Amino acid sequence: MRRRRGQLIAALVAVAALTVAGCTATTVDPQRSRTVVVTVDVPFESLNAATTAGRTPGSTLVRGLVQDRFTTVDEAGAVVPDTAMGTVEKTSDNPLTVRYTIAPNARWSDGVPVTGDDLLLEWAARSGQLDETPPGTGPGGTETASPAPSSSATVSAAPSTTPAASSTAPAPSSSAPSTAPASDTVWFGAVSPVLVHAPALPTVDEHGLTLVYADPVADWQSALDVNLPAHVVGRLALGGATGATEGPTAGAAASATPGSPSATTATGGSPAATSTAGADAPRWAALVTAAIQHADRNALIPVSRVWRTAADAAALKDDPAAAVTTGPYRLDVVDPGKRVELVRNEAYSGARPAAYDRVVVRSDLDPLAQVAALRAGTADVVAPVATPDVRSALQKLPNVRLSDGGGAVLQLQLQEGGGSVFDPAHWTSSGGDGTARAAALRAAFVGAVDRARLAALAHGSPSGAVLAAVGPTATTSAAAPSQSSSPAPGDTTTSAPPPSATPGGPSATPTGGPSAAAVPVRVLVSTDDEVRRDMLAALTAQLAPAGFAVTQARPADPATALWADPGSWDVALLPVPQSPAPVASVLARWRTGGATNVTAHRDPALDALLDQAARQTDAAAVTESLSAVSAALTAADVVVPLVRQPELAATVGAGTSTASSDGRPRLPQVPAVPWGSADLTSWWRWASTAA
Repeated sequence: MRRRRGQLIAALVAVAALTVAGCTATTVDPQRSRTVVVTVDVPFESLNAATTAGRTPGSTLVRGLVQDRFTTVDEAGAVVPDTAMGTVEKTSDNPLTVRYTIAPNARWSDGVPVTGDDLLLEWAARSGQLDETPPGTGPGGTETASPAPSSSATVSAAPSTTPAASSTAPAPSSSAPSTAPASDTVWFGAVSPVLVHAPALPTVDEHGLTLVYADPVADWQSALDVNLPAHVVGRLALGGATGATEGPTAGAAASATPGSPSATTATGGSPAATSTAGADAPRWAALVTAAIQHADRNALIPVSRVWRTAADAAALKDDPAAAVTTGPYRLDVVDPGKRVELVRNEAYSGARPAAYDRVVVRSDLDPLAQVAALRAGTADVVAPVATPDVRSALQKLPNVRLSDGGGAVLQLQLQEGGGSVFDPAHWTSSGGDGTARAAALRAAFVGAVDRARLAALAHGSPSGAVLAAVGPTATTSAAAPSQSSSPAPGDTTTSAPPPSATPGGPSATPTGGPSAAAVPVRVLVSTDDEVRRDMLAALTAQLAPAGFAVTQARPADPATALWADPGSWDVALLPVPQSPAPVASVLARWRTGGATNVTAHRDPALDALLDQAARQTDAAAVTESLSAVSAALTAADVVVPLVRQPELAATVGAGTSTASSDGRPRLPQVPAVPWGSADLTSWWRWASTAA
C-alpha cells in the first residue's frame, strides 16, 4: 500500500515537474536570442527621406537600418561612400557633372535590381522641375510666406516626452506646401536646395544616371541618392492596385505618350497590377521614367501623390508590401506611433549584413516604462530622455551598462529684427547710431554668457560648433565666443568690453549712466526640457550683473514663434540639428534673406563668404570657406554655441554577441543615439556584421 502510494506521489511529482518544465519552455521564445528590442521616445513616421515626416528623428533612425545609399553622412558631417551600392563621381567641373554608377549586385529587398529609374524618380521629386506651383508659393515650389526652418529645431513649449521628439524634429519646411495640393496637381512637394540647381533632365542608362548642374554646388556628393523604388511607385500609382490610389492606369500612361519608347516598346504593355517583382518590375519602373521624360501630366499626378504619401507609416501598415528598401533589414510590421519590426533582408548583398533575425523598435513607452521593460526582459536596448530620474533608475538595474552621448548642438541665437533689443531699428528711432548701439549690446550680452557653466548643466563640455547644421564637430570655430568666467579648456578669448553707454529698456530712452534700467531680454526656450530650463535660470543670474533682465518669451504660439513671430523674442535657446544638405542649410540660415534666417542677420561681407562656400566643389575648399563663415558669425556676436544636447542609452547584458542563459540576446554596449544627426546609419553598427 505504501509502495503504491509512494509510486503515485512520485508520478504526480513527475507530472508536475513536466508541467512546470512545459510552461517554462513555452514562456521562452526560441527566437528571442535572435531578436533585439529597442525602445525610443520618437515614432517612425515615413520611409521617404525627403519629406518632413521622413526627416523626423524616429524615421531617420529606422531608415538607417533598412536603407543603403550611395553615401551616408557621419556624425561629424563627413560624406562616407558605400561602394556596395555604387559610386558617385564628379566627371566635369564646367559644367558640374556627376555620374552615378550602380553596383551590379545592388538590390531592393524584393530582389529587384536598383536602376537609374530609381534615381531619376528622386531627381523628379527633388528638383522641382515637374511640380505645378500651387497658390501661395513661388517659383520652384518655395513658400513666399515666412517659412519655417527646414530641418531646424522647434522650441515649442508644448509638453513632450523627450527632447528628441520636441526639439530636434524638423519644423515645417519651405519645400513643403502650406496646404495640401489639389488632387489633380503634379506635386512632389520636396524641393531640394541643391537639386534645384540641376534643372536639366538627367541621362539614364543601364548602369546608372548622369546629372548636370547649371551651377556648381558644394553638396553635390550627397544631393541625390536612392530613396523610393520606381517599380513600386509605378505599380501603386499607375496600376490601380489599391483603392487609395486613384488616377490613370499604366495603359493610360502609355497611351498618353505615344512617342515614348519607354512607355510602349520597353514596357510591352501594362504589367499585372498586383506584381512588384520579377519580370513586371522593369516595366513599372519604365512607365515612371517615361512619365518623367515626357512630362506626362496624367501619369505624374498619381506618381507624385504616391511618392509623397505611400511610404508614410499609416500607408505601410495597410500595404506592407510597399515597404521595399535596400538595407540589411526590411520592414515587416508597422504599427504607427507604437512600433516597427524589421527582419533580415534575404536579398541583401551589401557591406553590412544583418546580425539578428529581427529588430523591434518600440516608441510607445514613456522613459520610466522603458527602464521597467529593460528590467523585465522585454527590452534589450533603451534610449530614453536623459533626465536625472531616468538615469538614477537605470543605474539601479543589475547587468546594465549606460552610454552617454550628445545630440543636436544647443545654441543661443540673437534676434536682429522684429523690433528686438538687438535690432538696430529699435535704437535708430530713439536717435543716434542704432547699428553701433545694437552691436554693443550684442557684444555685452555674448560676453556675459558663461558657456562652461551652461555646458556643465548638460554634463558636457562647451561646443564650438557655430555651424552646427554641418556637424557638431566639423566646423568648430577657431574663435569661440567669449565668456566671463570659468573658461572652457583652450578658450583664450577674453570677455567683450561693455557697451559705451549703459543700455536702457526697449521702451525707455537709452540715456546711459548708472541709473538706467536693465535691458529686458526675452528668451524663446522650451522649458519642458530640464537642461534648457536650468540654462534659462543660469542665464538670468549670469546676465543680471551685465545689465540684462532675462525672462522667458511668451509668444502667442510657441510652436511657430521662432520663424513666424520674430517680434516676440530677443534670443532663442534652441538645438540645431545636422542637415542632409549642410552647406545649403548654412546659406539658408545665415545669408541675408535666407529661407530659414530666423534672426534677420544681414551682412554683405558674410553673404560673399557664403556664396563662395556654396560654389565650391572640392571638399577641402568647402571646409576652408565654412571656417571663414564660422569666424565671421562669431565676430558678429549673433550666435553662441553652448553644448550638445545630452543623450543616454542603456544595454542589458553588455558583453559578447551570443545568447544569454535566459534566451535574450547578449549585446555589445550600444552607444547613445546622436539625435539630431542627419543620418543615423552609423549608430546601427552593432546590429550588423562585417561583410
